[in-house]
Amino acid sequence: MACIFCEIIAKRRPARVFFEDDATIVFADINPKTPVHLLVCPKEHHERIYKIPENLMVRMLKTIGIIAEKLKLENNFRLQLNNGALAGQIVDHLHLHFLSRGTAENLVFEERK
Repeated sequence: MACIFCEIIAKRRPARVFFEDDATIVFADINPKTPVHLLVCPKEHHERIYKIPENLMVRMLKTIGIIAEKLKLENNFRLQLNNGALAGQIVDHLHLHFLSRGTAENLVFEERK
């Protein structure tokens, strides 16, 4: 079965994209747990945290800083990483959950179809 996140990255599946650059993509979780619940993914397919190249993890962390600033949530967010099915990872494509109970007036999505 194809990876659903790879399908989103390739624009073959719909997603509500908040941010994208050459290495990362940030889109809305379809089952949000907080008012702001975004998924931060590398565009390259990697399943587990310990297998991702160091420079790509640094890019993901920089992306988190960018979205925190854009949303004015620098002091009001948490990150969650589920590594493997037993830890709660549902999609086998590494991703970080960016969660905040705050409000984000600047949370505007590009609707992809």
